[in-house]
Amino acid sequence: MSGLIRHFLVALGRLFRVAASGTVWYHRAITFVKGRGALARQLTAAEWPSIERWVEARRGRALLAAGLLSASAYLGLAGRLPWWRYCQTLGSWTQLLGEEPAAWGACLGGIGVLTALYVWGLRCVRVGDAPRRTIWAFAFVSAAVLVWLMPITSDLFSYLSHAHMITDLGANPLWQAPRDFRDPLLLAYQTVYATRPTVYGPAWILLSAPGTVGRYDVPLGLFYLKGLAAVAYLGSAWLVERILLEAWPEVALEGLYLFAWSPFVLLMAVGDGHNDIAMMALVLLALWLLRRERWILAFGVLALSVWTKYVSLVLLPLFLIYAWRRQEEGKRWALLRPAAQGGLAMALVSLLMVVPLGGPEALLGIAQRLLHPLNWRNDASDMPAVVLGAGLSLFALVYAVLVMRFWRGSGTFQQLTNACFLVMSLAFLLGAARSQPWHLLWGAALAGLSNYRWAQPVIVGLSILMLAVQVGVEWAVPTWAFSMMD
Repeated sequence: MSGLIRHFLVALGRLFRVAASGTVWYHRAITFVKGRGALARQLTAAEWPSIERWVEARRGRALLAAGLLSASAYLGLAGRLPWWRYCQTLGSWTQLLGEEPAAWGACLGGIGVLTALYVWGLRCVRVGDAPRRTIWAFAFVSAAVLVWLMPITSDLFSYLSHAHMITDLGANPLWQAPRDFRDPLLLAYQTVYATRPTVYGPAWILLSAPGTVGRYDVPLGLFYLKGLAAVAYLGSAWLVERILLEAWPEVALEGLYLFAWSPFVLLMAVGDGHNDIAMMALVLLALWLLRRERWILAFGVLALSVWTKYVSLVLLPLFLIYAWRRQEEGKRWALLRPAAQGGLAMALVSLLMVVPLGGPEALLGIAQRLLHPLNWRNDASDMPAVVLGAGLSLFALVYAVLVMRFWRGSGTFQQLTNACFLVMSLAFLLGAARSQPWHLLWGAALAGLSNYRWAQPVIVGLSILMLAVQVGVEWAVPTWAFSMMD
C-alpha cells in the first residue's frame, strides 16, 4: 500500500512541474496569437507563420505530456491490480488494496490526478488544433492497458456466469438464475445478481457466449469480454468523431477528446467492462446511419442495441419522428416505405435475437419485467418502492414533454442528438433508485454530439462524482467513517 501512495505522490509532483511549464506556454501562446504586448505588435507578416508553428508545437507537447501521465497512471493501476493474477475467485479492490482509509484516499487522489490531466488536455484541444493522432494514440494505449485491469465491480463476472450457463450447462439465463446450479464456476463467482435471471437482453447473452467456448472459461472469457468492451469503446470514439466530422467538423476534435480521454469512460467502459458501452456503440452507429438516411440499417442496429440493454428503447420515438421530418412536405406518404423497411428490420433482428433463447415465451418474460418495474427486486438499495415509482413517473412525464417538443420542432439532426442526450441522461438521473454510477455512460457517449453549452461541464462534473461514488461504495465509506466517529 505504501508503494502505491509513493508512486501517486511522485506522479503528482511531476504533474505540478509539467502544469507549471504548460502555464508558461499558454501565456506565451496568448501573447503571440492574440497580438497582445509590444513584441506581438512589432512582428511582421512573414514572422507570424513561424510563431504559429511554435505555438502549435508547444500545445502538442502539453497534450502529449497529459497523455503520457494519464497512460502512466493507468499502467500503474493495471500493474498493481491485473485480473489474471486475481481472477481465481471473486475478489474486490478492497480485499486486494486493504480496507483502511489510506487505500480509499489513494484511489480518490488518483481520480483527482486523472481528472486534472483530462481537464488540462481539454483546454489544449479547445485553444486550437490539437494533433488528432495524439488523441487517437492515447485512446488506443489507454484501452490496451485497461483491458488487463481487475474490475472494481462484479458485473463482468456476472456476464461470464451467464455465458457459461449457455455454452457449458445448456441453461437459459433469461429464465434461470446462476444460483439454481451447483456448478463450481457459478459457485466461485456468485454476485449480487446470482439469485435472479439476467436483466440483460438476449443480444448481449449471445454476444458474450463465445467467451466461454473451450476449456479455459475464466481467463479466456474475461479476456474476451474485456476485449469486447475495448472494441466497443474505440468504435464509439470513431463514431463520435465521424458524426461530428460530417455534421459539425469545427468541433470534431473536441467531441472526440471529450469522450475518448474521459477517465470515467475509460475506467467504467474498458476497465470494468460494462456492457453499457456496447449498447451505446450501437446507438451511435444507428444515429450515424440515420443521418445518412439508411433507414433499414439504422432501425435494425437500434433494435440490436435494445436487445443488448432495454433502456435504449426510449430512443425509438425520436428516431421515428426524425425519419418522418426528413420527408418533404406533401410527400410524407413516402415515409410508409422507410417505416415499413425499418419495422421489418427491427422485427427480423428481434426474431434472430429472441428465438435462440426461448421464442415467444422469452418475450413474455421480458415484457413482464419491463412493464412491472416496481416488482423488480432491488439488491443494491433499500429504497422503498414509492421512491422508485416517483422517479419513473417523473421520467415518464419529462420524456413525454421532450418527445412532444421534438415533434413540434424543425426535426434537424442537431435537435435529434440533443433530444437523445437529454433522454438518456434523464433516464440515468431520474432512475436514481435503480441507476448505477456506470449508467452515466449513456449520456457521456452523446454529450459530444450536443450543442448545449452546459452539456460538457455537467457530464465532466457528474463523471468525477460517479467515480468517487463508486470508490466510496467499494470501500463502504459510511461504515468506517461512522466507526471512526464512534
